[in-house]
Amino acid sequence: MLERVRTGVVGFDEITGGGFAKNSVVLLAGNPGSGKTTFGAEFILNGIRFGEPGVYVSFIELKDEFLRNMRNIGLNFDGLEEAGMFRFIEGLNLRSEKAIEAVISQVLDAVTRIKARRIVFDSITAITSILGRREIRGFLHSVLTRIIKVNDLTALLIAEVPFGAEQVGWGVEEFIVDAVIMLKVIPTETGLIKRVLRIEKMRGVNVEHASYEFIISKGGIRVYVPPDLSMVGAVEDERLKTGVGELDKMLNGGLKRGSVTLVAGPSGTGKSLLAMQFCISGASRGEKAVFLSYEEPACQVESLIREFKRGVEGEVHVISVSPRRMTPGAHFDMFRRLFDEEKPSRLVVDGLTTLEKAYSEAEFFEMIRGLTILSKANKTTTMLTIAKDIVKENVPIATIVDNIIALWFEVEENTVKRKITVLKERRSPHGVEIKELNFEDGRIWVYG
Repeated sequence: MLERVRTGVVGFDEITGGGFAKNSVVLLAGNPGSGKTTFGAEFILNGIRFGEPGVYVSFIELKDEFLRNMRNIGLNFDGLEEAGMFRFIEGLNLRSEKAIEAVISQVLDAVTRIKARRIVFDSITAITSILGRREIRGFLHSVLTRIIKVNDLTALLIAEVPFGAEQVGWGVEEFIVDAVIMLKVIPTETGLIKRVLRIEKMRGVNVEHASYEFIISKGGIRVYVPPDLSMVGAVEDERLKTGVGELDKMLNGGLKRGSVTLVAGPSGTGKSLLAMQFCISGASRGEKAVFLSYEEPACQVESLIREFKRGVEGEVHVISVSPRRMTPGAHFDMFRRLFDEEKPSRLVVDGLTTLEKAYSEAEFFEMIRGLTILSKANKTTTMLTIAKDIVKENVPIATIVDNIIALWFEVEENTVKRKITVLKERRSPHGVEIKELNFEDGRIWVYG
């Protein structure tokens, strides 16, 4: 059984089945600004938290700069050197092979003194610029044998890759190491920067996907891992009231706990108000209700909710976000944090049409699929709204939800009327009649 060393980087250990192989040498290469130093710092800091001392060797940054920059993103090394768990070695003045040897001697001394188990070299590109092709191969072999292998270290060698380039350094580095990870910065059509982690090589590890988007936030790197269908929790038999009596009858008593419902209809048919009533109904029963809007500011939604509550107890937590400010990975990370931090019993995601316009068709579908999986895994009853006439047009995400409530307009005797029906309720009988929907005195009425 291959023994593993956890990196502690959120998501990375999950996709690699536990992190790096113990005593392996990993090449982490990437574009400027792609997060290489942050990854290296997390690898060392998390190792210390796991009881494994570490050495960080920097050829590009002063110690004070490194510590300050890491502290700014929530990676705090304060007091770890005094505790004998960490050493930072500056190797900025590299001008000759002799200077490189002097740094290696410092490294060997630090590794021995603190009994290090992890080491990072940031970056070896500074060394390859001094040495030639033959010399760099000899240097790497020297580092591997004299420092890493002899001392049973797990090592991360960081390398710079200019934008547009694919080869790392002299092109020999990747053949010597046990694993190669590439970090890339990719501009998006919306003007955002998307960071992608690609596992090029990892001995002894079967990786399901090659590329993963990741973000850098407070606390470090978070790799976006598409949720596994095995996460799905069972939809329960308990029925939750929507707050609209006649609609509950059409739904055979209400929505099943843990189910996902799509409310679809053209603009103005009442989707958002219906979803608000669903949240208010839950809050009035002491449930944690969250209303996430893509189309209206939070203050506007809160004002409408106050009108509809009409003295009913319980609070609805309103969140308003702009999808154009987030890459798909960052957006899904927001969903994860919402479930982890808010732990909603009921969730409304209002305005999927705006979300759909911000991403490609495949990205949008995968995001909603992931949201439904997270909802079920957390036993959250979720309602989604989208401005589509589902009776007349194809809505691909309809295949991944449990229930569908359709809204539309009809003209009767020169009067425009709102209509409502239940198109789908998975594994449950439901009413198929078409009824009229109206709003009077701050209440929703379904009749006919």
